[in-house]
Amino acid sequence: MRPWVTVFFLPAVMCACGSSTPASGIDAGHVGTDVPGTSTDGGVPVDNGPGGLPGSYYCAPSAMPPTCHANEHLSCGACVITPTPVAVVTRTACNETTLNDNCDPSNTPGPANLNCFNPATPPVAGTPQNVTLWGDVRPFGNGGDSQHIRINVFTVGADRRPVMPPLGTTVSDVTAPGNRIETVLQSDRMTVAFMRTLGGYQIPNVPTETELIIEAVGDSGDTTAMGLWSHPLYDYDIMIHNNQVVTLPSAGGDGGVPSGITGSAAVFYEPRVLATSDWSAIPSAATLVTGIPAGHGVLAGEVHDCDDVRLNNATVGSNPRVNFSLGTVYFSDNDTNPLPDTSRMYEGTSILGTYALLDMTPGLATVAATGYVSTTQLAHLGSDTVWVFPDAVTAITFRGLRPWQVPH
Repeated sequence: MRPWVTVFFLPAVMCACGSSTPASGIDAGHVGTDVPGTSTDGGVPVDNGPGGLPGSYYCAPSAMPPTCHANEHLSCGACVITPTPVAVVTRTACNETTLNDNCDPSNTPGPANLNCFNPATPPVAGTPQNVTLWGDVRPFGNGGDSQHIRINVFTVGADRRPVMPPLGTTVSDVTAPGNRIETVLQSDRMTVAFMRTLGGYQIPNVPTETELIIEAVGDSGDTTAMGLWSHPLYDYDIMIHNNQVVTLPSAGGDGGVPSGITGSAAVFYEPRVLATSDWSAIPSAATLVTGIPAGHGVLAGEVHDCDDVRLNNATVGSNPRVNFSLGTVYFSDNDTNPLPDTSRMYEGTSILGTYALLDMTPGLATVAATGYVSTTQLAHLGSDTVWVFPDAVTAITFRGLRPWQVPH
């Protein structure tokens, strides 16, 4: 377990070095500009950017901050439910999970590492290099073999949309290098529900140390795939780090790169894709029985700390608000097939750190995560401004402060 590092309150003055263009009351920029006044609501700090909740110093104040309800607090321009009862955010231990990814290998749940929010030691991007991105395509929840999934890799535009054309594109195949067999478990996390083959893929010339969006959807050249995977998933906040790069050819075996992956350097990454059946099944399980209205979208993802370890007891909110009356939905602790857990509405994430806002109006949106770092102190865990696409999933996994968000 990494040592806990206190998140500092910032002085009341920040360098006016960044700028942003408000859109529908939302700032598309990522850096702190000026410092609005702060107040408290029932003892809970109200945050509208720098000087609010610990960790929020980089946020640009919202041009039109929303009015939060009595059971909410403001974090980087989004209203987030204040958890009740108070539960301190903790890291997920690997022995609590099935797939053992994004977890603490010490197997001792401890406080979140939020050191990247410390203004004295902000995250810094390295020098980009081109690598081959390879791996398998993992369905979120149900869905069979991830065959013929179109993977597109984009840089991010100033308007927070993917920059066209994509940097690279390919289609997964269950016989391609990187494919593997996955076991999906029942809710008891012991009984096998079914097995599926995850299609392999590779995309050359993907830059490291660069903010990326990765899209996954059924390939238009395969009518079966288009029917099974009809709703695109746009994954924001992706950065391939230089310390992940493997020089080719590798020795293979555990952690190695399989034969057939080309290029001089490679990085493993698993894009996520959503089955068409889950587009309706997940909202239904979350009591949104009418489903996602046509033309609307979904915001979803996970809350991690600065080590990219999942966090439980974190809450998430957005501006504009989710249209679904129950607000943000959190999921069970079955990482092979997570299902909505409506009992966690006022508690926050499970050990998987997974959340979803099931009915969002398309357009620019700010999404933020917070949590108690002690029984009395709320802290900001991350935020981003993303584009909500119609009839699609916009995914954002918080990983603390990101290099492109650091105030300059």
